[in-house]
Amino acid sequence: MTNKTILVFTGGGLAPALNSTLYGVINSARKNNFKILGGMFGWASLLNEGKIVNLSNTDISAIKNIGGTFLRSSRSHPLAHKDGLKQVEKQIKKYNIDYLIAIGGNDTMGAAYELSQKNIPIIGIPKTIDNDLSKTYWSPGFPSAAHYLANFAIEIKKDAAYALSRIYIIESLGQNAGWLPAAASYGHADVIIPPEKEIDLNKVLRVIKTKYKDNGNYATVVIAQEVNFKQKLDRLNNDQFDHYKTKRSSYICLALGEEVKKYMKDVTVKALYPGNYLQSGYPINVDKKNAIKLGKEAINLIKKEKYGKMVCLIKKGNQIKISNTNLKDAIKHRPLPDEYFDWDKFRVTKKYLDYMKPILGKYKRISHDPYYKLIKKVNK
Repeated sequence: MTNKTILVFTGGGLAPALNSTLYGVINSARKNNFKILGGMFGWASLLNEGKIVNLSNTDISAIKNIGGTFLRSSRSHPLAHKDGLKQVEKQIKKYNIDYLIAIGGNDTMGAAYELSQKNIPIIGIPKTIDNDLSKTYWSPGFPSAAHYLANFAIEIKKDAAYALSRIYIIESLGQNAGWLPAAASYGHADVIIPPEKEIDLNKVLRVIKTKYKDNGNYATVVIAQEVNFKQKLDRLNNDQFDHYKTKRSSYICLALGEEVKKYMKDVTVKALYPGNYLQSGYPINVDKKNAIKLGKEAINLIKKEKYGKMVCLIKKGNQIKISNTNLKDAIKHRPLPDEYFDWDKFRVTKKYLDYMKPILGKYKRISHDPYYKLIKKVNK
């Protein structure tokens, strides 16, 4: 493997563990005497006039503990461009690239699989706050995003919703999977609305009203950005389609807020959109640690000449282990399982909390919080 060259890049949306994953790849590549290159702006680096930089002697110590991606990203698909494959092959030849490592979510892994079928030696590393890639216990980025959403939800509930007797509707990213919105359960959100099923708006409104009254006139609601209501709501959105023809919608929180106001009349309702905040910031320790390990494992697969693979995390007993799977299997969409969510009460089940235990730790009931004990006492 001496004198062989690896190109690594990050594609698609942001996730807090991207730089950590890059650190694992680059550091391990150097230790194994590979020349390591970085592709700027994801797949765009392999298209005509794409930018590729030499990282073999670059100090990368600053990226280990920080969010974002210093190689930047884009939602570019190489085969969506005219002569895209030829452009990729031209860049590979120009920079004498022997292997590719693509870090990304469903779209990036999907493109990686397509190129692997063109006999291009490629390894994938998962990344998505949506957590909807198959064959990995979780995708790097999801633990940190889940942590940030849970913290956001609990702070709004304790500080604002209770104090001002309001309903706060928080819109969560997560695309067509409810993994991330469901993580607001760790922030004791009263109502969670995932995107997997068509939902009756009237049923949601009744549940929100009940929770508001049961709490003592305050509540928090977390709604998935791509939620699917039976009734049409007037979204104020900015629908956009990326190179993968994926629609990106926003601001369903505003539309639901208007419906709650009409239904409950004299209640103050506020809509909150944390948006890219959930994709940004420092990775939490479990995220960083495993992202670095996955980066190292990608180099190990190259050394073993195992291509067309995605490194992944698996659970064995109580331990999270490093493994790998075929790209073809990894790109299957993984929704939130039915048994993880109660669609009548709009809250997670114990099975979801058990799943999250290696990620966010043991779930602590709100009744055990000293502040809530005080709230309950003074509001008798």
